[in-house]
Amino acid sequence: MVTIEGLKKSFGEVTAIGDMSFNVANHEFLSIVGPSGCGKSTALRVIAGLTEPTAGKVLVRGAEVRGPIKDVGMVFQAPVLLPWRSVLTNVLFPIEMRGERRSKYQAKALELIKLAGLEGFENHAPYQLSGGMQQRVAICRALVSSPQLLLMDEPFGALDIMTRERMGFELQKIWSVGRQTVIFVTHSITEAVLLSDTIVVMSGRPGTIKKIVKVDLPRPRLASMMKDPRFVELAADVRDQIDAQWVE
Repeated sequence: MVTIEGLKKSFGEVTAIGDMSFNVANHEFLSIVGPSGCGKSTALRVIAGLTEPTAGKVLVRGAEVRGPIKDVGMVFQAPVLLPWRSVLTNVLFPIEMRGERRSKYQAKALELIKLAGLEGFENHAPYQLSGGMQQRVAICRALVSSPQLLLMDEPFGALDIMTRERMGFELQKIWSVGRQTVIFVTHSITEAVLLSDTIVVMSGRPGTIKKIVKVDLPRPRLASMMKDPRFVELAADVRDQIDAQWVE
């Protein structure tokens, strides 16, 4: 689905990404972890075609990215919901922006809202929802047009730790139905191991790849799995790669 070859990105004299190459298979859930400022979010914007690379290239479905790509959903750290719209009309907003009829996608929107545990809140305004509920609306909005690729930039970063953990399981449930290809940026090692098939561990700025970790845990992944020795081992491996950067 996605191929990144020799990606480099600089902003003036500051090099955000030094060199990055990896592949993302169709239907794969891949997470990018690393220290703050290592270029994780920048990489996501380059993949989406929102930022041009300084060197290297990104291919999505075999075509080189040269501008904003179609058939992609994006979820950011803040839900960015329109306060004057209901849950349902917020979810359907991208459909309107594409000039398509809302009625064509309403059943899909309602299905996603139910899957995200928001049934009964379709007509509520964002201010009537908790932070976790608002972020679930943002995820539904990103998925309503059934994109093949979903890019998520610290989507749970602003939530408290208990809500964040619940959101991880909610996302896993939603993803297991549609099986979109997901590239997920996070600072949470536990979150990355819980959700991912593959974890790309980045170095500090300028960001390069320290290690690619394959997560060989069965799905679905329940809360009890976080106590599994293999889960602990994988989390320790990722943490060791990040911690080692502070003593090199």
